[in-house]
Amino acid sequence: MNSFQLYEKLFSAYGKQYWWSAGNAFEVCTGAILTQNTAWSNVEKAIENLKREKMLSCKALADSKLVKLVKPSG
Repeated sequence: MNSFQLYEKLFSAYGKQYWWSAGNAFEVCTGAILTQNTAWSNVEKAIENLKREKMLSCKALADSKLVKLVKPSG
């Protein structure tokens, strides 16, 4: 069984889990990277900072404000 088949089987059995209310795939990827170094509560703060400043995109992440905005995630 490949990973997609496993996902489909689990999704069929349990449905959507609503464990992460990400707005889009980029937010999911960003959160997954940030959470490697800190508690989830701090990742949520960092993501909210990025959203507030309209910097949750690849282009915006090159901006110099990035360090300050994601600081809660370590």
